[in-house]
Amino acid sequence: MEHHGWNVIDAEAGVLWREYRFSGKALATTLVFRGTDGSLVVVSPGTGLSAADYDALREFGEVRALVANNTFHHLGQQPWRQHFKDAQSYAPPRAVAALDKKVQGVQFRSLTELPLPAHVRWEDPPGFKTGEVLLSVDTKRGPVWYTGDLLANIQKMPGALFPFLFKLADSAPGFKLFKPCVWFFVNDKQAIRQWMLSQLDQHPPGIVVPAHGPIIDASDVAEQARAQIRKL
Repeated sequence: MEHHGWNVIDAEAGVLWREYRFSGKALATTLVFRGTDGSLVVVSPGTGLSAADYDALREFGEVRALVANNTFHHLGQQPWRQHFKDAQSYAPPRAVAALDKKVQGVQFRSLTELPLPAHVRWEDPPGFKTGEVLLSVDTKRGPVWYTGDLLANIQKMPGALFPFLFKLADSAPGFKLFKPCVWFFVNDKQAIRQWMLSQLDQHPPGIVVPAHGPIIDASDVAEQARAQIRKL
């Protein structure tokens, strides 16, 4: 279901997503879910939204938390805070110090300080240099995973160089392990591989929302993710 530019996964749980542009024609993905007290949590808040795009979320709750899932997904923090005056900014613990320096006028709090309902789980997986967020939100359609930059579903790439490089790295097109993330942000591939495979066994997703690209909504999405993680 579509709601004023937002794609609704589960209206009762307030789970929505949309893509946004950054750095020209590149695309990233925002995830929204309902947290405690009926408020909304926005992960990787996007840029280029209109007032109507922001206000469309109020049907599902008031935005109270803006999460940068790593040290790069912070571009929408300032415009979202301008629109939602009471919203606070959060990040994985190891990313807070770096983000406080990168994003002027925004003070980040550790995600450990954000109260979340029992059906929402977040982890800062081992093996990342400066922190990453993996989220799981239980919905009537099964667990919805937000996988950050580790898994991507890039469909279109700007220019001629990026399609060639990403295809050469087996990082696109389609649902793939995003090798540039591994090269630049991971310092222990074995640790993240073991951890992710364990999570896939314990809490297999029904839907995956990557930080880049549209969602993967397929009956075998957990198996697809497992196959990609084994490439680490």
